[in-house]
Amino acid sequence: MRLFKTAVREIPENMKSLLWVNTISALSTTAFISIVPAATKEAAGGRISLRMLLLFVFVVVLIHFTQIFTLVTASRDTERLIHKLRIRIFDLVRRSDLVTIDRIGRANLQSVLTQEMQVLAEVLPMIVVGSQHAIILVFLAIYLAWLSPVACLLAFGLAGLTVVVRLKRTSELHTFLQSSAAAEGRIFDGLTELLDGFKEVRMDGPKAEELTNALAESSIAARQANATLKARWGWNYSLIESMLYSLAGLMVFVVPLFSAGFYEVAMQATFAVLFISGPVSTVSFVAPLAAQAEMTLETIETMQDKLKAAAEAAEAESKGQLEGNPATIALRDASLAYRDSEGASLFTVGPARAEFHAGQVTFITGGNGSGKSSLLRMLTGLIPLDAGSIVADGHPIEKEQMQDYRDRISAIFSDFHLSRRLYSLSDLDVSATDQLLRRFEMFDKVQVRNGAFTTTDLSSGQRKRLALIVAELEDKPIIVLDEWAADQDPHFRKFFYEEILPNLKARGKMIICVTHDDRWFHLADKVYRMIEGRIEELNGKEIA
Repeated sequence: MRLFKTAVREIPENMKSLLWVNTISALSTTAFISIVPAATKEAAGGRISLRMLLLFVFVVVLIHFTQIFTLVTASRDTERLIHKLRIRIFDLVRRSDLVTIDRIGRANLQSVLTQEMQVLAEVLPMIVVGSQHAIILVFLAIYLAWLSPVACLLAFGLAGLTVVVRLKRTSELHTFLQSSAAAEGRIFDGLTELLDGFKEVRMDGPKAEELTNALAESSIAARQANATLKARWGWNYSLIESMLYSLAGLMVFVVPLFSAGFYEVAMQATFAVLFISGPVSTVSFVAPLAAQAEMTLETIETMQDKLKAAAEAAEAESKGQLEGNPATIALRDASLAYRDSEGASLFTVGPARAEFHAGQVTFITGGNGSGKSSLLRMLTGLIPLDAGSIVADGHPIEKEQMQDYRDRISAIFSDFHLSRRLYSLSDLDVSATDQLLRRFEMFDKVQVRNGAFTTTDLSSGQRKRLALIVAELEDKPIIVLDEWAADQDPHFRKFFYEEILPNLKARGKMIICVTHDDRWFHLADKVYRMIEGRIEELNGKEIA
């Protein structure tokens, strides 16, 4: 059982304690059930036993504290388990390659880290409580069998039938639940059409009428599906409750027919059977949750296995280092093919030959879909090459050196993400940071305080400016900019090409820019053009 194995492997510290405490809880419950009828007999005779009273109080206190221990421990251990799983996945994602992350998909990763973990958070404590009640049922069965084997057989036979009926009915309800969810989904889709397409709807009366009618039909279907679901649930709930109440009837009307001396223990047996109802109901409720937890853990472990395979393959990339900051990097017959799920090639970049130098500005241009961004991913080592190599100062970069090579590059991709916190930048010079913000005309909008930007709720162009400020603070020898100027206003675009890039060049940086701004091509030391995955260098006349 995956759930049990995971608990033993990840959070074994309290397993024995929970087992012992649950056993004590079951013994206490059984003792409680035996004490109450005995005390009732004495009370009926006009006597109150101090011994019985003290024993009763002791047992109730014991039940109380064992239940608290079980619930608190289960909740804490569940959160510890979730924390361990999350941290492990965080680390595996960090060590994986871009191809694996793209293949898995952001939505799937977020689902595992949020929804699946939330399922565990909700389900696991209930399963522990269900296990506690299962142990209680075992002790109640032993106690009832000691009172009357016939009563035990009939009571637990009916209780088992109740569990089977409940599980079967719950499975049937799943179909109605799916119908209800589908109907609600159609309402959501229609509402999205109405709100997202409000301008178009407002401009066309017949269209608005038809859309409103479709929404009304979806609402009717949802109403009927939900009403049927609730009615079925009501019938099922009533049936299960009636079956559980019938347990008391068995003790009073049926068992005496098969057990001549049962009248002597009828009160104890009936009282015990009344206590069976709660644990039986809990166990029958928890059983499907255990299956759900198993599927959830399977999903999480499958994700971990995919990430682990990628992380292990990429682990060697951190074992070596370059001799120093490269003065030249180049692509030598580098190629990369994007393939579909069956392995057929969809788009190929390369074989590419290109060279970049420290203290120079290199522009890369080309139409949409020509492979510019893919070339940058290849050049920065984010995607493993299918063929060819990346060369630094005439020497191919080995796999073991790849992380050190990436660590020397500041890259702002077209789909960049700007973190509010300035990770890996400690002991920032506040005056130097403020000076950069002023230079990039951002000081009146954002500052750096306590190692973070005060806000990132800015336009795309302004966030790109902050990203370039981060690159300046990192002060790495290679800077890669993918369509950086595309979102800047005309004034700052001119400032970027005529002030920022020359300044970086003068400081010996290797600057690689993807751009369409041919107005400033003459400022570049070299211009490459991408055409359908192929790269060519433009000559002086083409640049002019």
